[in-house]
Amino acid sequence: MAISWHRRALKLYQMATGRKILTRFEELNRTQWLGRDELLALQRDKLQRMVEYAYQYVPYYRRTFDQVGFQPADLRQDLTRFQKIPVVTKQYMRDHADEFLTTDPIVRKTTQTHTTSGSTGEPFTFWEDHNQRDYATADILRHLTWCGWRFGEPHAYLWGRMERSLSRRLRAWLMDLVLNRFYANAYILSDENMGTLARHLKQRRTRLLFGYASALFVFAQFAQDERWADIKLHAVYSGGEVLYPHQRKLIEETFGCKVFDRYGALDAGGIACECEAHAGMHISVENCYVEIFQGDELIEDDRPGEIVVTNLNNYGFPFIRYRLADVVQRKSQRCSCGRQSPMLEQVKGRIVDIFRTASGAAVWCDFALLKVPGIKQYQVVQKAIDLIVVRIVKDNTLQEATLESIERSIEKMMGNETRVQFEFPDDLPRSNAGKYRYTYSEIYKSQD
Repeated sequence: MAISWHRRALKLYQMATGRKILTRFEELNRTQWLGRDELLALQRDKLQRMVEYAYQYVPYYRRTFDQVGFQPADLRQDLTRFQKIPVVTKQYMRDHADEFLTTDPIVRKTTQTHTTSGSTGEPFTFWEDHNQRDYATADILRHLTWCGWRFGEPHAYLWGRMERSLSRRLRAWLMDLVLNRFYANAYILSDENMGTLARHLKQRRTRLLFGYASALFVFAQFAQDERWADIKLHAVYSGGEVLYPHQRKLIEETFGCKVFDRYGALDAGGIACECEAHAGMHISVENCYVEIFQGDELIEDDRPGEIVVTNLNNYGFPFIRYRLADVVQRKSQRCSCGRQSPMLEQVKGRIVDIFRTASGAAVWCDFALLKVPGIKQYQVVQKAIDLIVVRIVKDNTLQEATLESIERSIEKMMGNETRVQFEFPDDLPRSNAGKYRYTYSEIYKSQD
């Protein structure tokens, strides 16, 4: 009865607002079972419509397509023509935002602004139309069904929410009510706030929790207290950050369930998610068109590379060949679940997380120092080509020998010429959206 109430409430909400969340949810639940050729044909049709619309209504794309000699009709005969369109960066879109906003008065009337958290630099303000917001919400709901969740069942989020106007807070509250979801603030992971979330999970018998990987990890540590030992979940969904193996292991052990890893971005939308087989991430071809590059080479095999995304639903502010500055890896093998969508093997991390040695080699730095006795939090920062700063929130059990071992490990990874400095702050702050970065390089000249 309760579940059907939420479906009826959403239908009323849609009638009042013109939104189509439930319609898109049902559509995505249907299209996910299409064959590979049908899925790719659907994706290509949406890509065709997006570039045609952008040429007609978006100043940047009109000018750029003409400059490079690209005509939207070219795609009908040859998809490789799409590569004539230049890749666009977040920095360029930030500096020229008005040029990416549609001039179509009908679509423009449905747009509203969003701002990214700016976890790797300056926040980015962009626009979304109704179509994008409906598909984005529906895609998350579709992915939640992959663990057995049904529409209307209670679920909780450990997530960051930016400050909003009163009217947008009221709309968010109404949507939370309609979708039967509860939000806990991932930015403030105090014992009080995590206790509130734990009590909610127990009292409402909420079986599904969605959150940032680092916040879920901290909450899992908190929930190991005997007061919360009976909190068991049906599934945990991780998004917004790279999910490391040691985080997945602790979360699964604490809550007695599997973790589903989901990849997306506030500006680019949902991109991919693990299904119940946990054998890779299915790309949401109804939402995006994915390209992967090694340098200037477009690759189709399973080598890791930098992802470039085209959003297929946001006509209000089109993202066409948008550089996310993330490194991902395809998976060519089909999934045993029966879904035929193309897959990603994993999301390796952001470009800014790559360290550089004095010889120029690239190094991924998953130190997983939280498994080391005496360390409660850590952050490793490359300050210079020969300088690594390790910030550690410690307890009184941290040994000098442990620090020496960490220093030797970094020197082995980065080279003996690397200097290692330790700092011991009382706390390591999160971003305004609640995200937390374990590693980052200050010498990477990001275009973000």
